[in-house]
Amino acid sequence: MRVHDEAEPILPLIINKLSTLSHIRELVIHRWCGPMYDPSIEEASSQLFMQCNQHLRRCEVDSPISAAALGHTIQLPSLEEFQLVIRRSFQLPDPLPTVVFPSLRKLEVECNGDPAWLKLLSSVENPVLTTIKIRCPGSAVERFMETFQPVMAGCGMHECFRELWMDSPDDVEITSQMIACTFSFKNLTSLTLFSEVHCSVLCKTVDLTDDDIDLLTNAMPCLEDLAVGSSTPCGVPSQITFKSLYTISHRCTRLMGLMIHFNPTLLVTKVGADESWDVALGLSDHKTLPSADLCSVNTLFVGDIPLPTQPNASCILALGLVGVFPRLETIEYENGDWKKVVDLVGICQRMGCFLFGKGYGLH
Repeated sequence: MRVHDEAEPILPLIINKLSTLSHIRELVIHRWCGPMYDPSIEEASSQLFMQCNQHLRRCEVDSPISAAALGHTIQLPSLEEFQLVIRRSFQLPDPLPTVVFPSLRKLEVECNGDPAWLKLLSSVENPVLTTIKIRCPGSAVERFMETFQPVMAGCGMHECFRELWMDSPDDVEITSQMIACTFSFKNLTSLTLFSEVHCSVLCKTVDLTDDDIDLLTNAMPCLEDLAVGSSTPCGVPSQITFKSLYTISHRCTRLMGLMIHFNPTLLVTKVGADESWDVALGLSDHKTLPSADLCSVNTLFVGDIPLPTQPNASCILALGLVGVFPRLETIEYENGDWKKVVDLVGICQRMGCFLFGKGYGLH
């Protein structure tokens, strides 16, 4: 059942009609949150949730509900997906129920920056929760990440955790500290940390370096999707070099989708000066890493990443990308200069030019 904002004036009548229903499996309440708080809406929404029983599987709520209604909902034995939008102060039942989210697998929260809801996670005794998606103001992102990690580790959910999506509608920088807060999630298969605001002057990953990517890939070798930064890589030069792509390809062999802001200038400059691939990538001992032959990356998002101005830059980049990502199929770009790289990647793959990389130390 879905209730949208157009139904708000008659929501109390809807509640009365539903009082005889006992098999609601999906409940979605979407409403526009105006400047004035209407207690009748909270009362009506809360009554609706109190009608739900063990049959409820999925729930979305963008409406204030009482602590009692929330306490009832989070104990439902079959609830597997819960999406909550917190626009005002958040009321937790006090005390919390003994059993919280016994069957929950996916949690999505859009919050106003108050991390109080994290107390719910610390009450989960039998963790089956694998996916958490959070959207919060930029000013609260770093505080949330610092709080989230110990809560997850403290209740033992870091072992089974598989997918973390953390984004903000505001202009926020992704820092080394935020990246480090994810290192205990060693079985993570999908990690997304980004700001929805497109970069203008300041890159969202301006302070991240190859060392950060090295630590991240070492901590989470099971990643299948990785997106860090803004909604698309920008045109501001990054400190992350092509070396990080090499590290990712050798450590995260299951990875299929990659969006990361990297700077190809160093690679192009050194290879163009007839230095070896090892030197160009800054590798001290590349033999300590496994082969990238099985790296599964098929989609790379490069956005507005600027290309070096050297005449052979496109060719060097194409050879390098095919060398580290032999299964690459799609390069998503906004900077038109990447079209030539995309064309050359296709040519290299058809001609088997990835063997060139092996001859020059890419593997």
